[in-house]
Amino acid sequence: MRKRFFSAIVFLPILLGVALPCAFAQQARSQQSAQQLFPWTKIDESRVREIGIRKLEGRRLVLYTDLTPAPEVDELPALFDAALELWCKYFKLDAKNLPDWRMRASLIDNRERFVASGLLPADLPKFYNGYTKNLECWLNNQTSPYYRRHLLLHEGVHGFMFTLLGNHAPPWYVEGMAEFLGTHRWKNGKLELPYFPLDPQEVPKLGRIEIVQADFAHACARRFGDVMAYDSKAYLVNEPYAWSWAAVAFLDGHPNYRDRFRRLVKLLPGDRDFNEELKRIFGRDFDRICEEWQIFVADIDHGYDFSRSFLDWKPGKPMPDDAGKATVEADRGWQNSGLRLEAGKKYTLTAAGQYQVANEAPPWISEPPGVSIRYVRGRPLGQLLAVVHPDRAFNGSSAFLKPAIVGAEATVVPAESGTLYLRINDSAGLLSDNRGKAEVQINAE
Repeated sequence: MRKRFFSAIVFLPILLGVALPCAFAQQARSQQSAQQLFPWTKIDESRVREIGIRKLEGRRLVLYTDLTPAPEVDELPALFDAALELWCKYFKLDAKNLPDWRMRASLIDNRERFVASGLLPADLPKFYNGYTKNLECWLNNQTSPYYRRHLLLHEGVHGFMFTLLGNHAPPWYVEGMAEFLGTHRWKNGKLELPYFPLDPQEVPKLGRIEIVQADFAHACARRFGDVMAYDSKAYLVNEPYAWSWAAVAFLDGHPNYRDRFRRLVKLLPGDRDFNEELKRIFGRDFDRICEEWQIFVADIDHGYDFSRSFLDWKPGKPMPDDAGKATVEADRGWQNSGLRLEAGKKYTLTAAGQYQVANEAPPWISEPPGVSIRYVRGRPLGQLLAVVHPDRAFNGSSAFLKPAIVGAEATVVPAESGTLYLRINDSAGLLSDNRGKAEVQINAE
């Protein structure tokens, strides 16, 4: 069971630089090896050793560092080797067909040492945390072992994608994918990625979810189109990394969009407008993506449960004899009642039932008014909420952002005709430990 808690967290920006390689289409026609296509900067190995820089080698990574030996440093090549296998699996590539693909990384504590050794070329642009150029990357050391690994994997994703898949994509996709495939769980030598963190303690100093939550709380949330419109200069600050990660995590996590999203990688070798092609591929679903994105952002939390949170958009039917019933499961997000309410008409919603809202000892039991022992999004945990989603096309702001409180009983007068949705108030990351349901009677006056 995952504990329910809130904690303050310090997080760091990546502020990465990326150098793009030549067009993938030309590379694919070449019989040259990866090392021939993307040669490493030549260095003097004896000079590197004299300066006090260690060399750690794995099958897919050669790591130079001036950090003293420690398990969390010395295991990085093994981490990278495991990541390469998972990146290949994600993109449906066979790692056996990439026998010579290998990156070189410099993990830097003392910058002057790396300049003197030749490992840090003078012509590299200034970077805050990391920079990638084809099959080479440079990383400034981090105080969090997790964030150090994340940074290495983030830069590794850049090297992997640009040298094997292509580079024709907008910044939100490039950085979002690097964040998405760099967010991980590493335990007992086992790597899991992509990974949606269950709580902040798993990803110290990352803070991506916290940024989105804070921006939403301060009415600064980005619409999906805002994220797609980021240019490369936007990534001089931290927030775009969080929002780009969220966009990729949303499209990849959503069961209705995942397959089409993963096919976007086919656009990387070409010269087509990536964002326009995305809209074409999703077609009429793109407006729905823009609305569901708003719902996702409003509910985002560690452990966000996509399988319990995606919506059923089937239009509701008129209530026979102006009366209807709905069942609301406690372990799901917004649920379609199957009923259509008419604009300007008065409806009374009466709810009853008991349900578990936390698997504590003993379990927390709530009724439709909720329990004041904890608040979620400013409302009591377990409180019954309702939204009438309009029949009309999405107009840029989702009705789900302003739910009505039902509790045990409420009167609802819809401003627009639409389908009635209901839910038990809880974090989208903590739905799985809920049990039970509420029964709701709907009567038109």
